[in-house]
Amino acid sequence: MVCQGAGQTLRARGPSTSVSLVTSRDAQAFYERLTALLRSLRAVRAQAYATFEVGTAQAKLLRHIGRESRISQADLARATDTAPTLTGRALEPLVERGWVRRKRSEEDRRQYVLELSAAGQRVRDRVEAAREGIIEQMATVLDKRDFEDFDRIAGKILAVFGEPDDSSAR
Repeated sequence: MVCQGAGQTLRARGPSTSVSLVTSRDAQAFYERLTALLRSLRAVRAQAYATFEVGTAQAKLLRHIGRESRISQADLARATDTAPTLTGRALEPLVERGWVRRKRSEEDRRQYVLELSAAGQRVRDRVEAAREGIIEQMATVLDKRDFEDFDRIAGKILAVFGEPDDSSAR
């Protein structure tokens, strides 16, 4: 697909390899709708996590630490595609609340190893339940064809811009 100015026609190849015409206005409307969807999902997620005083960045860290059981702070930053300083900043309240234990690595004394406490695991379970609730709510308005269409469309866009690391999708 070639992007041009507003109102101009774009050419897009469909799955049948036939050329269909898409206006720049259509593409812009699609982009705006997609970004509105992402904003809405972020807001719903933030609202759900706020009920137990966890931010979205903290929820992402809790989920990842819980999956890995023990992980270095540096590896957590890389795995979640978060800047190390932001990871440290987001971890502080979790450590202060006793949800995450942070101790020096025995293998490399320069690094910290993180793990969830029992209280942290309970909060992580709440994060997972909130996330599942959002997914279930979303699934109630979609059918199998919607999922297939979305997967097809997302595949085309990712083919143009590239696949993100697994960590950034979490």
